[in-house]
Amino acid sequence: MNTFNYSNSQNVVHEVEGPPGDCVSVVRFSPSGCPYLLLGAASWDKTCRVWQVSQQPGVKDIRSQPMTFAMSDAPILDMSFSADGRVFWGGCSKTATMWNLTTDQKITVGSHDLPVSCIAHVSSNTCTEILITGSWDGRLRFWDLRQPVPIKEENLGEPVFGLDAQRTFPMAACVTGRKIHLFNLQTMMKTNELEPPSMIKFNLRCVACSPQQDGVAVGSSEGRLGYAPLQGEGAATFKAHILVEESALYMYQTNFCVMSPRMPLIVTGGGDGRIGYWDYKKRSCCGYGEGETRLEKRNKSISAGDISADGSLLAFARSYDWAMGKSGCIPNEPHSIHIRNMDLKLATSR
Repeated sequence: MNTFNYSNSQNVVHEVEGPPGDCVSVVRFSPSGCPYLLLGAASWDKTCRVWQVSQQPGVKDIRSQPMTFAMSDAPILDMSFSADGRVFWGGCSKTATMWNLTTDQKITVGSHDLPVSCIAHVSSNTCTEILITGSWDGRLRFWDLRQPVPIKEENLGEPVFGLDAQRTFPMAACVTGRKIHLFNLQTMMKTNELEPPSMIKFNLRCVACSPQQDGVAVGSSEGRLGYAPLQGEGAATFKAHILVEESALYMYQTNFCVMSPRMPLIVTGGGDGRIGYWDYKKRSCCGYGEGETRLEKRNKSISAGDISADGSLLAFARSYDWAMGKSGCIPNEPHSIHIRNMDLKLATSR
């Protein structure tokens, strides 16, 4: 039987220069088709930063170069690249902004009544581009960038906390409370509403669509990871970021989940400072990446993460995740962003 085993042997972990000065909300790779491999990060310090990433074929050495950054007038909660290298961000300003990296021009392209918590730029096969924004006002809005008002709005009734749309056109998914909402982007219509696997009892924080568009992964505030197939059996739940320490049970929130385009693998990061690897087809844990040493005098939580479009690189942020509110935030504590190879080997077990 084939199973995916995690290996961190000779696995280089690269730390980018010039990280944000406050809590990192999101890290995001540029999509396939972008002329350069870019990594972006948005933060509570009101900045959106971009690095150019390079890696020679067959060589594990990863390099990055700070490219540029822009300021917003409020903390930024999410960001997304377009295939031509534009950046879109949304946050506590209650607006969505388009940033042209070539000209440095910034244009407001959308708005909500409350902070914009999620944003995704999507291009269809017919070259039509759509910007999707989700907000704490409970609304999901679809924008044609040539128009000042949304072309479609869905009132979900609860704050939107997670959105995945860019890599699985026409499938998109977002999460509110304990509900998973599925959409067809060709029609911009809601197609289904799911509940997470029954073992998940608390609110959902993140969502990822499977590359085959046959299921969704969700992470929750009690540290679990769930996989929900769209048809048939195969639901799975993992105690992704739940630890037993000194006879006490600690539940750390799952801050991100992302699915590999290469294999049936979900990667998660949580408040326990660990990155987990999960084979959702075999319902098994492939292991935890311990190559990211728990550096002293640094934040413990993994607040955000993403996999590159080709599945070869993983980026993650070591930063406070607001699980303990304002009282848990330590002033002047450093925040860092790292990139590592997705060094997963297919092993044969008997």
